[in-house]
Amino acid sequence: MTGCAMKSVILLAGLALALPGAGAYAGDSSGLDPALVEACLDEAGTDGARLDCAGVGQESCLAYAEAEHAEVPLIDRQWNCLDAEWQYWETTLGETYEALKATEEERGADRAEALVAMERGWIGFRDARCAYDKLTNGRGTGGILAEPACKLNETARQVILLKSYQRDRN
Repeated sequence: MTGCAMKSVILLAGLALALPGAGAYAGDSSGLDPALVEACLDEAGTDGARLDCAGVGQESCLAYAEAEHAEVPLIDRQWNCLDAEWQYWETTLGETYEALKATEEERGADRAEALVAMERGWIGFRDARCAYDKLTNGRGTGGILAEPACKLNETARQVILLKSYQRDRN
């Protein structure tokens, strides 16, 4: 890791520890308000509209980070907010996956095994796609933000897909 990258990691870790947890998700101190994402999902009438909810927490998270930590470089605040919302979606994905897996297990081991295989394949796809986005968006600001933005969007897409499967099963 280069000296610059190490400084960014240390700065981000310091930002996460320094920001108070008010309005934050699961101990995250970014200032992300998951209620904004949940309200968007509740109001969305279609899966396409639900996809538009990915990233909805960014504006308020960035405003919070600016108000509380203006001394932190913008790129680091942006990265932190993208990562915080991705973690929200990742947690939601885990919950959604477990619920769907339980449903599929009730219907047969082969269905549950197929779901596990699909999810493992998707994780590999997401990680490879987002690494590609990072590499092809340059080694500067674009590349730094491309990977967490990609992970946020791809994870949200998978949550919505699994939720649609669950709705179809009920």
